Amino acid sequence: MSAILIVEDDKNLQVTLSHILQEEGFEVISTMWGSMALEEVKRGNADLILLDLMLPGMNGMQVLERVKKIDKHLPVIMITGYGSAESAVRAIELGAYDYINKPFDYEKLISKISKALKKSKRKKRGPLGRALKKISADLRDTKDSMLGNNK
Repeated sequence: MSAILIVEDDKNLQVTLSHILQEEGFEVISTMWGSMALEEVKRGNADLILLDLMLPGMNGMQVLERVKKIDKHLPVIMITGYGSAESAVRAIELGAYDYINKPFDYEKLISKISKALKKSKRKKRGPLGRALKKISADLRDTKDSMLGNNK
């Protein structure tokens, strides 16, 4: 089962997407904060990200840029209600798999997610693999804090 990380500030859309994706058999993690999304990526908890362009604090482009530094093969589909040709080009340049304007057709979104996951060069991790990755990240964080290496 693949895990989808939804990073969306519209709570209604976040809930709707979560339900639809869960019905399709995906594990879902959701947040409205870019910083929380980055923590999930560091822990290896996502196989794909649905990332809104407009977020509180850090915007979607900033999150995308940082995600790609952590895991360049993690597929990211940008979703936005404020799309422009310039932002679409920029997102693709930064490594986004696709860029979708809101409102979107959910069936097409599911199709794009499936295609992105099939094309992904990342090793698929099941729940056990994600748990091991999380434990490893937690141990590294604990070691860094004990040694005073906080970033």
